[in-house]
Parts: sequence; C-alpha cells; structure tokens
Amino acid sequence: MLRLLAAFCYRAVYKLHHALCLRPGAPLQNSKLIVVGSYRTGGAGKTPFCIWLCKHYAAQGKRVALLAHDYAFDETAMLRQIFSGTESIQVFATKNRYRLAHELDESRKFDYIVCDDGFEDSRLTGAVTLLLNWESAPTRISELWPCGKMRSLAKDHRINSSNTIPLMCHGENPDIRFVIDKVLHIATKTEWDGVSKANIACGIGDPERFCKDIQNFGIHIGQTYFFNDHCKTFSTEFEQHLQDQLQDSFIISEKDAARLPAEFIQKNVNRQIFVAFQTTKISPETLQKLP
Repeated sequence: MLRLLAAFCYRAVYKLHHALCLRPGAPLQNSKLIVVGSYRTGGAGKTPFCIWLCKHYAAQGKRVALLAHDYAFDETAMLRQIFSGTESIQVFATKNRYRLAHELDESRKFDYIVCDDGFEDSRLTGAVTLLLNWESAPTRISELWPCGKMRSLAKDHRINSSNTIPLMCHGENPDIRFVIDKVLHIATKTEWDGVSKANIACGIGDPERFCKDIQNFGIHIGQTYFFNDHCKTFSTEFEQHLQDQLQDSFIISEKDAARLPAEFIQKNVNRQIFVAFQTTKISPETLQKLP
C-alpha cells in the first residue's frame, strides 16, 4: 500500500514537472534527431542499441553525435572507450539533451543526433523515437516506480506511427536481441578458459537478465552480487568481495568495467576477473524500419 501511494505521488510530480519544465520545444533544422527510449527505469538495452545504431549510421558515411546523461557517468566512460579514435562518432554528456541537441544542430557538424534515453523529455519535438519494449505498454499506476519498473504510462506520450517505432526485445522473433558473444580477462584480454563456474558482480539496470545471458553463454553461476545502477562505490565494494573470495572467478559487465580505475585493474591483474561483452542483433525487418 505504501509503495502504491508512493507511485501516485511520483506520477503527480511527473505530470507537474512536464507541465512546468518540459513543454514541447522547437524541432531541429539540420540534423536528424533519434531518441532511443523505453518505459522501463533501466535494463531495456538502450545503450547497447545506441552503440549499434551509431555504428550503423557511421558505416553509411554519416556523422553522428551520441548524447548521454552525465548522471550515467559509467555509460559515458564506456561509450567513450568504445568510440575512441572513431572520428565520425562523438559522445557528449549533458544534463540538458534539448539544449545540447540544438547547439549541435546549429553547428551543422552532424547528420544524426542520437539520444541515449530522452523518451520522457517532451521538449524533443520532431524526434523519431525507437521504443524498446520488453512487455506491453504500462497502463496502471501500480506499474510505475516504485511499485514496478516503469517511469510513465502509455497515455503520457503522443504515440503515433510517424514519430515512434516500437521495437520488441522479447518473444520468439524479436526485433532486437542482446547476446553475450565473448568473455575476456579484464587485463590480459584472454578468452574465458572454459571453467564452468563464476561469480557475478554487476550494477546495471537488469542484473537478472545479465545472469541469464551468462548462463546462455554456457557458464554456471556461483554467487551473485548486485549493486545499484550507476553505483559510484562499485570498485571499493567489488574489491571487498575479491578479498573475501581469493580463489573464485568473477564476471562483470562492460559497464561495470568502465567504473574501475586503471590502478584497480593493475592491482588485480592476476585475479580471475572477466568482462562479458554483449552484441546487438537486429532482424532484417527492423533494418527496414530505421530512419
């Protein structure tokens, strides 16, 4: 009951914030604006899909700006590592996607501006939204945070076929699949040696799905240690688990690895710490839908 009351309060604040602060703004004039969004509070696969999408546009000779929220410091660090040395893709961290998108649009330097999230920012008028769905669109207050995993209801958005493209991420024939395709040692980059058991330490939006992906890769899971998404104390807490279990192997996500300072990796170079790398697979039909 208390959570349901909190969800009602959350929705009231959400509606008030949109009415006062997030009124529809002006569309971009030069660049194509793409929003990769989801109703979920986290764990929808927005960032992995943004990585694939930017590479897709860059392969066509397009110049791409990728906008991430600076609160997600770990995602920004990971994205900059991935696109380091890639001249056609630049990563920007911002508190205000709308303002930065217009500044970049005025510079005329980019063909596409891709927003990692921004589905809730109703100022982004004229954007094409690629909406990642793992379930049906939420319609009840009880589905909202903190009762459920959703940030808003379907009726809170102007959904139409001209500016929103729903993409299914589950079922037998999904539009998008996220698959772990390699597990490498964090320091030496050697491949997972086939040992059948490993502990999982991760602070991401959907750690349970990460564990399922690890199992699908063929690795048996021992202990699991879950942290909050964007956890700033991940390295110190992870270090403690390493000290408590000196002989165990650990697997973390690529985003978790981006939180670890170079000194941590150097200090633990001889420990069995591995990073699971995820690939994004798009159906042929979905390719035809993309703007």
